[in-house]
Amino acid sequence: MLPSLPKYSKLILDHAPLLEPIVNLDMWVNGRDDEPVVNGWKYVGPGDLVVRIETNLEYILDYPIDHYRFIGDGFIPWLDQAVMKYFGLSVYDDFADIEIIFADLEGSEDIYELSVYDAQTKKFYDHPNKSWVRTNSKNSLKEQKKEKKDVLVLNFPKKGMEMTVMKTLGNIFVSGVFGSVGQSLDWVRKNGDDFQKPLKTLVIGAHGNRCGRSIISTASDNGKSDESELLKQLMSDGYIGPNTVVFFTACYGADDLSKLTYLSQDLGGMRVYGAEGVYNYVTGSADGFYSCSFTPQDNQKMWNGSYENWCRIKYGKYIVNDPKLYNEYYLDRGFCRRESSAPYDFF
Repeated sequence: MLPSLPKYSKLILDHAPLLEPIVNLDMWVNGRDDEPVVNGWKYVGPGDLVVRIETNLEYILDYPIDHYRFIGDGFIPWLDQAVMKYFGLSVYDDFADIEIIFADLEGSEDIYELSVYDAQTKKFYDHPNKSWVRTNSKNSLKEQKKEKKDVLVLNFPKKGMEMTVMKTLGNIFVSGVFGSVGQSLDWVRKNGDDFQKPLKTLVIGAHGNRCGRSIISTASDNGKSDESELLKQLMSDGYIGPNTVVFFTACYGADDLSKLTYLSQDLGGMRVYGAEGVYNYVTGSADGFYSCSFTPQDNQKMWNGSYENWCRIKYGKYIVNDPKLYNEYYLDRGFCRRESSAPYDFF
């Protein structure tokens, strides 16, 4: 049960019962490329406020309080009155979106979010705020729906340093960083209103390896089940449509083209893109980029004689368990092709 707290206390000691599990707190501001308009006021302030709260809890849901009530009734008022006030800022008035992230020792997160489009701008008529200016723009919340994002970028790094780095830099590149497919789907469901259906582009990043059968590093059985679950669910929920570009950035994801053909089958034959060799987020480069369009029927024909006939004609014998030959088959038959560039650039 939440302890009784002074709602607008300026003393951190007043919140000691709630702050004890916190071991680290980082705060930063992400600039915005857009200028949101709400009720005739245009936001021109510094950007989105992001606070990451790391705890010593093994599992975030074991936290014995209501996180959201703690944020609304305790943390934000303290941050507003005891920190921002001394810089002449207000949490709710001077920042656009507010995102507060709780993290546990396993890397799981619980996120509290407030949108700039929920801003209470009415008070600015009498007391104008420097982060908001009057405008005649017609894209207010009441006059036009919030513009939805058409690109969704999900990342699944390995636990440890890679996870730490991606969570630190992730806001630059990705929509979210996750330790499992289940976490990502929960996040998409929670934030689904921010994205259009179907998406223009779906980018899925993961730690890649040359030998594993799975592109997503969190696969529980080192097989294809996790990425299949992700794609099928996103398609079922309407995020993947016939024209959605599906791009896996995992290193070595296209070295074995069977990985891409399996994923294409999960989408009924839609084209799926992948990177050959090491993919670099910053430069957007890799040894090469490939895409495959391969239906379940194509797979059935391949193993009911098509590959064997191709193999005997080309090499005089039937050769199995050779990824290089499978790659050659896919390319010769037109199921896969080499692309001139990546289908999506982060910059």
